[in-house]
Amino acid sequence: MHWIDFSIFIVYMIVMLGVGFYFLKRNKNTEDYYVGGRSLGKWHIGLSVVATDVGGGFSIGLGGLGFLMGLSGSWMLFTGLIGAWLSAVLLIPKVSNVARDNKFMTFPQLFTHYYDGKVALVAGIISAIGYIGFTSSQLLAGAKLASATFPEFNINTALLIMGIIAIVYTGTGGLKAVIYTDTIQWAILLVGLIFIGIPFAYYTTGGWDVISTSLSKEFFSLSNITWQQLVNWGFTIIPIWFVGMTLYQRIYASKSTKEAQKAWYIAGLFEYPVMAFMGVILGLLGKVAFDANMFADIGYAAGSSIDEEMGLPLLLNPHYSYD
Repeated sequence: MHWIDFSIFIVYMIVMLGVGFYFLKRNKNTEDYYVGGRSLGKWHIGLSVVATDVGGGFSIGLGGLGFLMGLSGSWMLFTGLIGAWLSAVLLIPKVSNVARDNKFMTFPQLFTHYYDGKVALVAGIISAIGYIGFTSSQLLAGAKLASATFPEFNINTALLIMGIIAIVYTGTGGLKAVIYTDTIQWAILLVGLIFIGIPFAYYTTGGWDVISTSLSKEFFSLSNITWQQLVNWGFTIIPIWFVGMTLYQRIYASKSTKEAQKAWYIAGLFEYPVMAFMGVILGLLGKVAFDANMFADIGYAAGSSIDEEMGLPLLLNPHYSYD
């Protein structure tokens, strides 16, 4: 592990923890802790929403889709845009004012208001079970990226480190810590992929002449997909925008109903086309690199078995040989 890489990794983790401890001192009451004082604007909320929805798990997953099917994999996040905008129009106006008037701070309180405590308890249990899987997938994606970048870390070690850091800054700083770290992480992700990741990958794989001749034309088509896949993604992703516990928390934290709606419109646009195409393009380039035997030195020779979701992390690791 190069000392510069390790230093960047350590500084990043310290900054995340620092945000948590900063808001630990700034939070004055439970409303500050749970819903950010209901004072957050559209950009912080919007970036937090998209970072939560399209975090490490979806980023690595999108890379896997690009590796398998090319640009058509971007349609998965088109359903995210639809879900975000439908939620902004249909859900937020019904939830935001009620939450503000009744001082809601948690997702189950909404069910208590409209139904009763038993329904709220069941909703809370279902959400907890669902978010164990969701959070685990996000942490696992980060661990895959960390273990690919730092071979000295196996996935289990990286997973443990990421889990501890996330729990500490969330538990200490509350929702503001989560939202501000989301904003920082999303900004780093966007800047890194746009100005470093994609240009670096494009250059190391040989540029357009190599890329265009290495893959079949289906990888560059937006129609390399079946209607069944689109329907499956729609039924899987769109409802998340109406039942996601973390999304309700961010509606509660918004300054107003209009501000929350704008945040959801912003999140939808960042999902599609921005993140959708960045993710699948990197996955597609990972496929080019794999087929060209660029990962052979680390045990992934062309034609060997590879987890398609490892294509993106391996591609972005600057320490592997591309000879």
